[in-house]
This record gives sequence, structure tokens and C-alpha cells, in this order.
Amino acid sequence: MNPSSIRRFVFTLITGYLAIFGIQSLPYEIENQWAVLIPVLIVVYMITVWLDGVLFNDNSNQKDTKKPSSTAPNGKPSSRGFGT
Repeated sequence: MNPSSIRRFVFTLITGYLAIFGIQSLPYEIENQWAVLIPVLIVVYMITVWLDGVLFNDNSNQKDTKKPSSTAPNGKPSSRGFGT
């Protein structure tokens, strides 16, 4: 596991625990807590992934950009001259 996965996992555990604690401390009587907890935990995970991307902007997930080569699309060097 890479460090970003571990960081996201720990961040999700902390925010999930806070969400569960917040739901259980509501003054309302909820008959089926799972019907409330599952959507809340899904939203918490989505917010956690978004915040992780905002706070820790990892460039490892982006594609490598390649410099254009001086060869033509068929693989042979261009014979048109310098700069063209």
C-alpha cells in the first residue's frame, strides 16, 4: 500500500467515526439506523476522497506528458528543415 492509500484510509476512519457519533447523538429516535448510516457513510467517503485530493494534491495519478518528437507520424525524421 502506498502512503496516499493509508492516509485516505485513516482519514475515512476518522470522518466515518465522527459521522456515526453525530448520527447517534441526534435527539430523534431512528427505527432503522442502517438506513441512515449507509448513505451518510457513502457521502462521508466521497467528501473524504475529494478533500484528500484538495489537501494533498498528488501528481502521481496524472498521466505523464511527453514532449513532441521531431519525427513525422510515420516514424521517419522530418526533412522539411529547421522549425517547420
